[in-house]
Amino acid sequence: MAIYRPARSREDTAMELSTLRSQLDQSFKPIFEKFQSFQQHGGKGIKLGELRRELEDEGLLEHISHARMDQLLTKADQDANQLITYREFEHMMTRDLTQSERSRFQSVIRATIMDIVPLRYRDDFLANYNCCPPPIFILFISIAEIVVFVVYAMELKEDGIETTATSGVAMYSPLVYKPNRRYEAWRFLTYMLMHQGYMHILLNMIMQLLFGLPLEIVHKAWRVALVYLLGVIAGSLAHSISDHSVALVGASGGVYALLGAHVAAIVTNWHEMNYKCMDQEELEDNTCKGMSRILLSAPVRLMVILVFVVSDTANAVYRRVTAPDEFKVGVTAHYGGLMAGLLLGIPILMNVRRHEWETNLGWVTLAIYLAFVALCCIFNAVYDGYPNTDWSGW
Repeated sequence: MAIYRPARSREDTAMELSTLRSQLDQSFKPIFEKFQSFQQHGGKGIKLGELRRELEDEGLLEHISHARMDQLLTKADQDANQLITYREFEHMMTRDLTQSERSRFQSVIRATIMDIVPLRYRDDFLANYNCCPPPIFILFISIAEIVVFVVYAMELKEDGIETTATSGVAMYSPLVYKPNRRYEAWRFLTYMLMHQGYMHILLNMIMQLLFGLPLEIVHKAWRVALVYLLGVIAGSLAHSISDHSVALVGASGGVYALLGAHVAAIVTNWHEMNYKCMDQEELEDNTCKGMSRILLSAPVRLMVILVFVVSDTANAVYRRVTAPDEFKVGVTAHYGGLMAGLLLGIPILMNVRRHEWETNLGWVTLAIYLAFVALCCIFNAVYDGYPNTDWSGW
C-alpha cells in the first residue's frame, strides 16, 4: 500500500531555512568572528585546507564520500581564495547541502571549527595564562626600584644615616615628588623609585609581584606598563591636590593601579573567568584543575582584592591620622592609583570576548581619566596655597 507524502510548500522550506540561518548566526558566526580576530594570514576566513583536515579528523567521511566533501568545500569557496568566510559557510549549509547531509555536517562542524581556534582565544579565561612572551615589565620595574633603594641607602649610610624598617629616604633626591618643585614634572612619575625604609619597599614589592605578574602573564607587558605608569602619575596628581605641602615617595600608586586593573579585568571578563566553575564533570575528571577554577573565579578574585584594599586603606588612614609627620602616608596617592587602574583597565587590558557595551564603557572611563588629569594640572597651575617654589639646584 502506497503512503501519500504531501509535497513541502515553499513557505515550509523558507521557514526552515530562516530558522537554520538564525541557528547558524547564533552558533557559528561568533566562532568565525573570533577566528578572524587573531588569524595571521591576512584573509577574512578559515583556511580551506585546515577546514578540510579538521572535518576528516572529526569523522565526516563516515557520513559522506571524500569526493562529495571536496565538491562541497570547493563550491563553498566562491571566490577561489582558499578561505571560507562565514557568508560562504552559511551559503553552503543552506543551499549546497541536501537535508540529510545538513544534519551530518552540523553534528561535526562546530567541533571542527573550534579545533582550529587556538585555546587562548576561547571562552576559558585561564587558557590565556601563558609566559610567551615572558612577563618582563613588572620584573624590570621591581628591580629598578630595589636598585635605587639600595644605592640611596648606601649613600645615606656614608653620611651617617641608617636606613631602618620605617625610615631612611634621601629627600634631596631629584626623584622625590616635592610640592615646592612641581615644575620638575618628572617627579610626578619618578617618586615611585624612592621608598622610606625597607618595610615600605618590601611590602610594595610583594604586592607588586603578587598582583602584577599574573596580570602581565595574561595581558602582556605593554598593557600593564601603561596602566602602572599612568596609575603612578594619577597617584601623584591626586596627592598634589589634597596634600599641598607634603612630599611623596613610594610605588603605592602603581601597586594600587594594578589592583584597580584586576577589578576592571574582572568586570569585563566575568563570564570567561567563571568558565566551567563548579563544573561537576571537570571536578571529577581533574580535581586539581577544577579547584583552581573555583579559586581563580571572578567572585573569589574580587573578594580577595576588596579584602586587601579595604584593610590596607584602613591601615593607611589610621597611620595618616596618628603617625608623626615624617611617617604619614599619602592616602590619596593610593586612591588615585586605584581609580586609574579601574578606569584605564577597561579600555586597555585584554578582553577575551569584547561586547559593544564594554567598548563604549572603555571610551567613557578613558575620558574620565583624561578629565581628571586635566583638572589636576589646572589646579596645580592656578592654586596659590602650595609652598613657595624652590628654584635652587639639587
